[in-house]
Amino acid sequence: MKKNAKHHDSFEAQTKTFNKLLKGAKMAKASSGILIVLSIVLAIASRDNVMNVMLLLMGVLAIVFFIDKFLSIKNIVQKSYTQTTLLSSITKLKVYMANRKKYEMYFIAFWILTLIPSAAKHFESNVEGVIAILFYIFVVFIFGNLAYKKSNQQIADLEQTIEAEMRLLNK
Repeated sequence: MKKNAKHHDSFEAQTKTFNKLLKGAKMAKASSGILIVLSIVLAIASRDNVMNVMLLLMGVLAIVFFIDKFLSIKNIVQKSYTQTTLLSSITKLKVYMANRKKYEMYFIAFWILTLIPSAAKHFESNVEGVIAILFYIFVVFIFGNLAYKKSNQQIADLEQTIEAEMRLLNK
């Protein structure tokens, strides 16, 4: 009886960890929505400059495409209450994370580059504006990679724990 209670507590902790990872994926989608809103606000503020508006709307389209193709987590919901289905959901989350990581920086960098004309007018020279935007891309890249590494480690730890427990239960 005690072994089953320990197994249940462990499964609850694993499900909780998985749901935190899933929440992070949902936050990425919400963050992308904020980027869209920012671009639209800038486009409205820049409505007298058609070139800026067109660039900002291209950035919006890129982020919308990214959300549609790479941020969908519809199929990654932990509905069942077994470690086997949790492991299946974790595998889906790993595929999602790999696809997202593969393309996210390209889309975000493109979006940031569409901001250059709007951002450049806030600096004394266009060169300063471009340097500031490129620095921002670099910072986003570094912190994004650190976040991916942390998430991937959590996923790997979760997989190892579940697989070890499943082996113990099958003995």
